[in-house]
Amino acid sequence: MAATPLILVGLSHRTAPVAVRERFSMDEDACRRVLGKLQGFGVRESVILSTCNRTEIYAVGGDQQDADSVGRVAVDALAQDRGAVADDIAPHIYRLEGLDAVRHLFRVASSLDSLVIGEPQILGQAKESYRIATESGTVGALLARFFEKAFKVAKEVRTTTGVGTGQVSVGSIAVDLARQVFGDLSKSTVLLLGAGKMAEAVGKTLAAAGAQRVVVANRTVEKAMRVAETYGWAGAPLADLPDLMVEADVVIASLASPGYVVDRALLKVVLARRRHRAVFLVDIAVPRVIDPEAGKLEGAYLYNIDDFNQIVVEHVGRRSGDVRKADEIVAREVEVVSRYLRALEVQPLIAALGQRAQELRERELARALKELPDASPEVRKVLEALATSLSGKLLHDPICALREAAHAGMGEGLADATRRLFRLEGETRPGDQVPESGQGGNDA
Repeated sequence: MAATPLILVGLSHRTAPVAVRERFSMDEDACRRVLGKLQGFGVRESVILSTCNRTEIYAVGGDQQDADSVGRVAVDALAQDRGAVADDIAPHIYRLEGLDAVRHLFRVASSLDSLVIGEPQILGQAKESYRIATESGTVGALLARFFEKAFKVAKEVRTTTGVGTGQVSVGSIAVDLARQVFGDLSKSTVLLLGAGKMAEAVGKTLAAAGAQRVVVANRTVEKAMRVAETYGWAGAPLADLPDLMVEADVVIASLASPGYVVDRALLKVVLARRRHRAVFLVDIAVPRVIDPEAGKLEGAYLYNIDDFNQIVVEHVGRRSGDVRKADEIVAREVEVVSRYLRALEVQPLIAALGQRAQELRERELARALKELPDASPEVRKVLEALATSLSGKLLHDPICALREAAHAGMGEGLADATRRLFRLEGETRPGDQVPESGQGGNDA
């Protein structure tokens, strides 16, 4: 079977530390910009998935691009947009092709490749990435099929396994880490920085953990109040951060910022005002918003998402059975995609057969009608219908045999024989072209 045209290049929590991931994390504008660059470089289809723990480019090359060239173009486009060169990220990049890339996409969408297995945010992020690419005009027949299938797989995994039950987010891991340090959080003062979806998830987990003295701080105080009032907590503007940190035992940062919100100088002042009473900080934002240098101050205990390893290992162990069930679902659906792709490989030959049949039909029909110059319109219709029916019936069995052989992974040998039998040696070979729509069957 010829290699499928899908290429994936990316970096994630498995290959890159947070310092690298935050540099290559992209917002919507950056995604649209890089998608446009890829299109300008001749890449036929592309989607960029960028989250706090991964940045991945899914691409389908153009007619003149092989896998290596598409991979290089994708890495170069990503690096250039971040003001870097490919060598800067080469040690952290992974590349997958064909069904391996499809399998990875299904596992990512199903939250089987997440830092915290089962976390619910990734599916929404994948759908958002797909929307951005669709609106940017970089999604074609293949990526549409692969991503739509990925969403269905993720839904089945979530509804038929226990992967998504219980503690399933980076935010919940952060709260669990705080509980390991302080025990009963009801006796601690917690400062939650941010009021977005991640902060809402953290707030829910804090409430379940019994936290009572919680302040939610955000640039837009109305959003902070909305999150805080759900649990009877207080909301405050981010401008009050120095005073808020003086009172907090635990600071959990989950907000978007182009730079550090808490730097070394600020924390040094805060610790002095606290009379060097220790403060526990967890930065789950990517890019990070608490300066790593601040964590080196005496009395400051700073953690980021790369420090969650032990808790994550325990979490994975508790879900190992559900992960196996989910991977069985993924494997089944990857095989469905495999059958679809194998059918695509013989589609150019089937199209060539149809074209040859049409040419012969039209030529012989014209010859017959020339011998019958006085034929009525009714007779002409009968002859045209007869010619169409005969050519269709003659090709039906060969076409069915080609598709069946392709589904079984044996299409190439029969395709070669078909070219010789029908004198199509100069026609396209399996894998040379990919149709712009789902012409290869609807079994995926």
